[in-house]
Amino acid sequence: MNVAARTSIPAWKRGWPWQEGAAGRFSPFKAVIFAALLLPALWLLWRTAQHDLGPRPLTELILQTGTWGVRILLVSLFVTPLRQILRYGRLALIRRMTGVAAALYLASHFSLYMANHAFVPEKIITEIAKSNYLIIGLIALICLLLLLATSTDAMLRRLGGRRWQMLHRLVFPAAMLGAWHYFLQVKADIFQPLLIIGFLAWLLGYRLWRRWRPQGMALPLWAVIVLGVFAALLTMAIEAAYFSWKIGAAVVPRVLEANLSIDMGLRPGIWVLLAATGVTLVAGLATIRARRS
Repeated sequence: MNVAARTSIPAWKRGWPWQEGAAGRFSPFKAVIFAALLLPALWLLWRTAQHDLGPRPLTELILQTGTWGVRILLVSLFVTPLRQILRYGRLALIRRMTGVAAALYLASHFSLYMANHAFVPEKIITEIAKSNYLIIGLIALICLLLLLATSTDAMLRRLGGRRWQMLHRLVFPAAMLGAWHYFLQVKADIFQPLLIIGFLAWLLGYRLWRRWRPQGMALPLWAVIVLGVFAALLTMAIEAAYFSWKIGAAVVPRVLEANLSIDMGLRPGIWVLLAATGVTLVAGLATIRARRS
């Protein structure tokens, strides 16, 4: 097929998530990622059909869609660092897909929240206005929906590359607000919110550090190591500060000791350190491969 024929294919016929390029050819890589992004939704639909969501199914759906939305948002933010660390440009193909999926999960999260209030505007507005964590979550969602609305190639052309990039940097404050919302809304178990915060700390640290590097240059291996240690220590410090606020300062040594023991399972800070260590190893292997080639 020649170039003229490829470009004459209607956009809707070559714009499916599992397609790639102007010709709209099938991409196994993108298809696998698309299927993976669908799995949480299919799992929740199956649990709903099986009446396996507990005594308050709508509340459980609200929690699960919000949790998966934040997780997938983090995955979308990890695409660029991993593409640079692995020196694998094809990862850029899934950045938009994962970002769109995160926004859709979080939009579903809010839609289910409204359904839980029978879509009565007065009840919804009153509930949000009196809860700080709901206001924070709504601001994060508005930012993400704005990015979703401008995620198309047509909007990129209309806004221009520079303005489009500046607008889409809103994803970082949106992610921070989303993590904060998640942390504030939990009642007792802060394990997953702490994981999210730790990974987000690594991501933000990476982006900030990269801004000081020459264009196109990857971070040195020692910087990746420092980022991992920093994110893990910050996660531990936030955990200690939380329990100090909830229980008292006397508990801080026990919280820090728990991070050095496996008797109570691995704490969030240790998981962040292990994940960062994995990234460091991958970065080291990618560096060796690049020097040999």
